[in-house]
Amino acid sequence: MKIALTGATGYVGGQILAEALSRPDIVVTAFVRDPSKLPTHDRLRAIAWRIDEPDAFATALAGHDALIHAFHPGRDLDEADHEKNLSGHRMAIATAKKAGVWRFLAVGGAASLHTPDGLEYIDSPMWDHGFDEYLPAIRVTRALYYLLKPETELDWVVVAPSSLLRPSALTRQFRYGKDDLLYDADGISHISLEDYAYAMIEEAVDPKHHRERFTVGY
Repeated sequence: MKIALTGATGYVGGQILAEALSRPDIVVTAFVRDPSKLPTHDRLRAIAWRIDEPDAFATALAGHDALIHAFHPGRDLDEADHEKNLSGHRMAIATAKKAGVWRFLAVGGAASLHTPDGLEYIDSPMWDHGFDEYLPAIRVTRALYYLLKPETELDWVVVAPSSLLRPSALTRQFRYGKDDLLYDADGISHISLEDYAYAMIEEAVDPKHHRERFTVGY
């Protein structure tokens, strides 16, 4: 299987890359700002990616079975530049269609998942204010889901993590949900980075969701 991956040197994208390369039947093309930051691997091809070069992106993207979009515009964003900060997401969606790569898997966020009070997590009293310094970036990730929601050409899926996404261990023991935050028996919403990446690659190689969002948690 040929998977294209944006954001492969990022916090989430790097783990997705590691999970993909752990499977001998997957070949990855990683589109990143700086290919020198990627490991050397015989099933990995690195391509420098710029959001202002859609034609080159489309040419390199053609022929892949799926695009996993883990691109993140950065944490130090200006709230006033929200629309500009969405440009990488808009470009990836448009270019996937242009290249004929119809399976589009996106790294989502927990902010727009629903809490038990029926509100989106970001608007709920349950919101963890420890994330406040990253709100502009969080809102850009939240907006990606709403960019894809009306999309009818791509076979898209948004994989949203639980509230806490931290490196821990690969357990392969987690639950699936749809639009509501998942909580464990202690009332904590969490998923390891390793299990999240595993869920993403599982969805890429064995699609079970189409034009919808799902979440994973313990």
